[in-house]
Amino acid sequence: MQTTSESDQAVDELGDAVVALVRTWRGVSRHVTGTSQTTLAVLEMARTIGEGERRLSEIAELRGVDQSVISRQIGELQRKHLVCRRPDPLDGRASLVRLTPAGLEVLEGARRVRLEWLRGALSRSPTADVRATARLVNALSEELETHAADYEGMLTHDETVAITS
Repeated sequence: MQTTSESDQAVDELGDAVVALVRTWRGVSRHVTGTSQTTLAVLEMARTIGEGERRLSEIAELRGVDQSVISRQIGELQRKHLVCRRPDPLDGRASLVRLTPAGLEVLEGARRVRLEWLRGALSRSPTADVRATARLVNALSEELETHAADYEGMLTHDETVAITS
């Protein structure tokens, strides 16, 4: 039987592994795609838009950021002619955003690079292990999302500052 300290240690190890994976993913993604962190965030947002149209508020909610962040990123995509924006016919104060053909092309190119990069990184791992890991990571993500509100505001301001500094 596992003791609490063993369980806590395993959870800490997983947390550290996730942080390392995200850090590596961002760093190598920048290198592989030749883009800035901002552009990567914008490309990720473009992936959220997909082939349909979405309201800015919906994109912000899906990305878990403030609408002002999405508005700036959409502006960057518009300047690069990767998205177009139009007023929402149901609410003229809101905008609908969709990818342009050029935006879809950039998104597909980024997907191909990511797929090739991951394929190479996982080449020695059995497909069953890759699928099992994907299921575990997705389940963890869903569980964390489900219980996020339970832990909101648990850190004091000083602890938050120490973590982000």
